[in-house]
Amino acid sequence: ETVPMANKTAPRLLGLGIACLSVLLLGCNLPHLFNPASWDYSKSKAQDSDLAGTYKLLKLMLPSELDRSVRERNSAITLKTDQTAVLTDVPEFDGLGDNLVCRLSGSANWALDDRINSGWGWSVVFRDFHPTSKPTSPERSYENSIWGVLVLSRHAPYRLYEIVGDPDSDTGVEYQKSDR
Repeated sequence: ETVPMANKTAPRLLGLGIACLSVLLLGCNLPHLFNPASWDYSKSKAQDSDLAGTYKLLKLMLPSELDRSVRERNSAITLKTDQTAVLTDVPEFDGLGDNLVCRLSGSANWALDDRINSGWGWSVVFRDFHPTSKPTSPERSYENSIWGVLVLSRHAPYRLYEIVGDPDSDTGVEYQKSDR
């Protein structure tokens, strides 16, 4: 006895329908599946000279209210070959990534490190931060802090990526090297 063709294709169509429905239900989260930090982190140490330059906002993967707040000012990170950095209106967020708590402007020292963001590849680590103006409250002081941003790409030109909140939430701020 032979099985009708309709009985063979029905399970396949059902599987295809479930897959399509799953994609539709994910909808808004699909772009986060392609977050560059999840696949484009650096695996080998970059040369300082390849990283040197000014990085400006490329992409914000944040809730719309935070996105608007960050875009109100032009953020920039300048890495110099002498391992000093100038931060201009760089947004910093609370630990959960829900709120913009301050903007960092000032100078710092930087170095490459593969341990501060364990498991994500190489990072630019900032230390010895000196703000341009005195912080308004003690919890906003980064003078004695060490923090890092991920280096994205496996070759120059590199990009920088700050994880915001929970790394599994795929929220962050991405910078790219600017010609100016």
